[in-house]
This record gives sequence, C-alpha cells and structure tokens, in this order.
Amino acid sequence: MTTPNMTSPEAYAAAIIENATRFTASLFLGTGEYANAEAATRPEIEAAAEKLVAEHPEAKAKPILKAFDADGNQAVISGAGFNAKAKAKAKAKVEKAAKAPKVPAPKPAKPAKAEKAPAQPSGKRAEILHSAEAGVLPAKPDFSAPTHARFRKRLDEIAALVEKGDIKALKAFPINPISSSPKAMDKYRNLAVIALEAQRKAAKL
Repeated sequence: MTTPNMTSPEAYAAAIIENATRFTASLFLGTGEYANAEAATRPEIEAAAEKLVAEHPEAKAKPILKAFDADGNQAVISGAGFNAKAKAKAKAKVEKAAKAPKVPAPKPAKPAKAEKAPAQPSGKRAEILHSAEAGVLPAKPDFSAPTHARFRKRLDEIAALVEKGDIKALKAFPINPISSSPKAMDKYRNLAVIALEAQRKAAKL
C-alpha cells in the first residue's frame, strides 16, 4: 500500500495523480443529470472531458476530473485549462451553425411589362403621313432661307428622283439627318417613298 505525500494538499493530490491507475470525468448537465467518462491515462480523460463539453455546449459547469490510485485514494484534477479551450470550440461550433447562410426562397418572377406601342404622329404630321399613305406626294421643302443654301442642290436631286418615281434610288440616297436641313430632306424622301409605293400598290389593283 502506497501512502500519498501528506506534506500539503497539493502534494497529496499530485502524488495520487502521478500514481493514478484510472481517471474519471463528470459534467453536470442539470438537476440530477451528469455526463460521465472514464479512461486509463490523464491525456485520455482530458480528451474524453473535452468531448463531453463539445457534446453538451449548453452545460454551464466545468467537468470534474478525478484521479484514482491503486489503493482507491482520489484527487480532483483541475480542468480549467482544457475546459476553456473545449468550451470555446463548442461555442464556436454552435455559433457557426447558427450563422450558416440560409438559402433564400426563390423570388416570384416579375410579370413582364407590356411593350409600349410606338407613339403615333398627331395633328398636322398625322395628316401628312395619311396623305402619303394614300399616294399623295409630299410638297418639296422650302430651302429659300440662307441656312439651307448648301443643301439646295441635294434637295433638287431628291426632288428629281421623286418626279421619276425611282423608289430604289430614293431609298439608297445618302442623308445624314444631324441638322435641320438634312432632317427636312430625310422626311421629304421618306414620305415620297411611302406615297410612291402606295401609288404602285394601287396601280396593281
């Protein structure tokens, strides 16, 4: 029979732990409830205690570790160090699960917007277009103002094509409508094409 060192409580506990033949761990879960583990070595019981903490993160108490020697003497092992680490791991695991991104529910598809009908010309513009669709050739634009001077020749060329009824040449006539004069020529040409095509269609009937 081995008598533990009795010089101090610390020495007594150290002697039992050093000569221990088995170890136990007990984690208090609530009134009358415990989670227990047993092992043959200290590293094994500390690992087992850490597992208990990880499996029961809701437990507020620390696991109590005890060492027993061959004569049945026992001593409590402080588990503060590894317990704090184990609790931190368990807490992190729980928090990670709580923070896991939730898969958002699919949003209902938005109803397709109805396409807006192209704006229809109104007033005088509508009358001019209606006349062209009826086969009436548009009036040649008035380019007598000085601002139209450099475009008069091109307007005359368009007017000559209108007089000939050359739809193909009118469509191919290059116009860059970036200012008032070219815009007027472009409008004249387009209306003339509409009127000439209407005339041809009427002639076939």
